[in-house]
Amino acid sequence: MKKRSEETLETPITPMIDVVFQLIIFFVVSAAQQNDLIDLSLNLAQAKDVSAVKKNDPLTVTINVHEDGKVNIALQEMTMPQLRHVLKSTVAQYGNRVPIVLRCDKRALYREVDKVMAVVGEAGLYRVRIAAVAGGKD
Repeated sequence: MKKRSEETLETPITPMIDVVFQLIIFFVVSAAQQNDLIDLSLNLAQAKDVSAVKKNDPLTVTINVHEDGKVNIALQEMTMPQLRHVLKSTVAQYGNRVPIVLRCDKRALYREVDKVMAVVGEAGLYRVRIAAVAGGKD
């Protein structure tokens, strides 16, 4: 009977290293894409006595409202008619249970926020949250 050499019993580690690096690249790129949807130039208001929302639906549409009344989705500035069209298209494709997150600058006038909320309502969407920085209890 022929005796096996110990070299044939080794596990090849190079392909496993390649897979690990591909997974790392995937997660880094995925995290970067999520941050591209959020307009970091907004100064959100602080909410007291509330906890942060951890769960986020992947269909969530994030609408950013700036201090000067400009509106954007995924950093793409749009007018109210364009916003209406985008939201109605979303309802046509996914239904009216798509969650909406309004990220409003703390210095934005309420009339500007109200215009956006009216367009959201016209589109038939009703799951609306207003984003704020979660604060602790005083």
